[in-house]
Amino acid sequence: MTRLYRAVLRDPAAPISIRLRRTFSEWVERKGFPPPGAARAMVEAEAGRARLTMERRGDCGRYTLDEPDGEGHLRTRVTYAESVPGMTGWVIVTVDRHEGREPERQRREPYRSGRREPERRERPERREPAVVSVPGFLPAYLRTARISDGGIQVEDGPVVLDEEGMDRFVPVMTEPRRRMPILVLSVDPQNPEAARARADYLAGAVTGAGLVVRLADLRAQNRFNKAMGRELGVFGGGIRTYLAPFDPAEERHPRRHPPMGAAMIRDQGDAALDRIVVGAVGDTVHRDLPADVQRTLHVVYRVLAGRADLGEIAEAARRPAKTDSAREELRRRMMAMTRRPAPAPAGGTGGAGPVSAGSAGSAASTGPTGKQGPPSPDKATAITENEENEETERTGETGNSAEVLSGGGGPLSGVEQIAQVVADMVVKELRGDLDAALGLATSSQASAGDLARVLRELHTLGAHLSGLRDVVAERRGEAVLADEEGDRPAAGTGSLREEYRLLTEEYAEAVTNARKLTERVRWLEGRLAAAGQPVYGVPEETPVFEPASLVAVLAEARESLRHIVVGDTDGAAARLDLDHPAQSRTWAAKAWDSLRALEDFARARSGGEFSGGFYEWCSHGSSGRLTIPTGMVSMRESKSVVTRAKFSDRRTFAVPPEVNPGGQVLMESHVKLRSVGYPAPRMYFHDDSGGATGKIWIGYLGEHLPNTRTN
Repeated sequence: MTRLYRAVLRDPAAPISIRLRRTFSEWVERKGFPPPGAARAMVEAEAGRARLTMERRGDCGRYTLDEPDGEGHLRTRVTYAESVPGMTGWVIVTVDRHEGREPERQRREPYRSGRREPERRERPERREPAVVSVPGFLPAYLRTARISDGGIQVEDGPVVLDEEGMDRFVPVMTEPRRRMPILVLSVDPQNPEAARARADYLAGAVTGAGLVVRLADLRAQNRFNKAMGRELGVFGGGIRTYLAPFDPAEERHPRRHPPMGAAMIRDQGDAALDRIVVGAVGDTVHRDLPADVQRTLHVVYRVLAGRADLGEIAEAARRPAKTDSAREELRRRMMAMTRRPAPAPAGGTGGAGPVSAGSAGSAASTGPTGKQGPPSPDKATAITENEENEETERTGETGNSAEVLSGGGGPLSGVEQIAQVVADMVVKELRGDLDAALGLATSSQASAGDLARVLRELHTLGAHLSGLRDVVAERRGEAVLADEEGDRPAAGTGSLREEYRLLTEEYAEAVTNARKLTERVRWLEGRLAAAGQPVYGVPEETPVFEPASLVAVLAEARESLRHIVVGDTDGAAARLDLDHPAQSRTWAAKAWDSLRALEDFARARSGGEFSGGFYEWCSHGSSGRLTIPTGMVSMRESKSVVTRAKFSDRRTFAVPPEVNPGGQVLMESHVKLRSVGYPAPRMYFHDDSGGATGKIWIGYLGEHLPNTRTN
């Protein structure tokens, strides 16, 4: 089963059932079904090979439409619940594609004479997700009331934004409860009417799952780009998708909100627009459900099955999420380990700007015109929807049933034990990051340089915390599986592991000292060459960066290397830091040397001082050239990796349109931070130093990517 579409809509106008049933019935009637009776609680009908089921009980209901689609079938499902105290009414619309035979009544044909085996059908080839038509009843349903996604109003068509409406629209984009993406179309100077047709096409393809906004003229476009900032604007007929959450004042990765240039749209037409649709709808498909919808959805399934009372829906809506208490307890424990910085003196600048999310967050749900919408509960940790198993009781990420390993390897239960384990891991693994960040934050003599260091330290800490969460979840599953299979470490392995850990730490320390001495020698050589006389005992003019982790290397590269652009690879680097804390210092040193060599190479090549590639740069190094050993450099991948999609797709990373109009490129060139063994980290890059940007684009820094030799 492949999910192609999902919309989560908030409808405060009771009753939902009348308006939803009317618009849905009109849609299926156009498909050839007989008019469903409004008084019937259960409707089952067939039209050709399509089947329809409409069921209702009290304040909730579900409609299911199965239609043939090649070798399989498309299933459109609509589930709704009316508003109850503590929860605004909601409607969930999903479209799934099921491979294989369509859901007919199964007829088993008896075997004929002899023992003839039934004919074996080959499994149909799995198709890539395609642009799915929005269920036809949705536009009509959206026009029946002021329906929102919990934060902003959902429209049935494109919204035209002029200069006067900009002040009301920016808070809509930064609304913290917004879940759906916003597609903004700029003015096309070559064809002013083209944007209108593109907006209509996109709005029809993302109805219910996205909001399409067309800038009315150049004045509106200029004001919009001024509010967004230099790296988050859209212009020249291009289209940009702004995902949620969004705050231009705090966005550190502008490429998270993908743009598409006008040249690609003109060349590819609807195919380019379909790529935008797939990205926008895909974001809503994989986004977690709101907390109150999670708590009430499985109750709705039980009510429709006759195994629960209607009152249980309201009870589930009032019940707080199970994960709230766990998160609050963990937050309390972590805050107890730190000291809060002193509050800023009265009269200090607050830094609130025209696009501040703070002002937007205090408002109720707003539409594109700034009108008030229905209230919505706060966000909570999401739980994956499982419609096929309607009876499963759902728990949060850190609920009491979670199996988290303690120091002794046994499963833990209860908030206190889970919080203690996670807090201990944070202190052990990230104590240096915490001390550095909090030490700078609490300084009363903070300068501009200190503030930059604070941001860098906090970014590093955030990446490590995200990686730690993934590592804890992965190790938890591995350990539980090992416990179930009776897997126990052999006697004597504990002492060997401890010895290995000490050796790797000593080696990392030796590498760090060697780096310091190398930098010192390089500086002295430069001074001697410039002064023509020996210079001893003079400290360096600038401090030497000492890479302590791969995430810190990425942060330093973004800040100090002008010809290097680092993509979104912090998560993969953080996993290496957390999984291999001793070796990561060695890998960080190698990664930093490699980035500096790439920086030196890109500077020379973009300036016309060198015309070869990076491998030639390292193999024919001179005394004034930063290089790395050629054994670490590989400029090509094997043919089996490049020609097979499951391998090449993992090595395809985002680049700007100036590098590749498609917005991404297959990066074969890479640096081997460790040639053999596991995890054998790799750093993939694309060389555009001789191209339009004159820079090196880093797409990935992490463990070895899959190839023909990996399982």
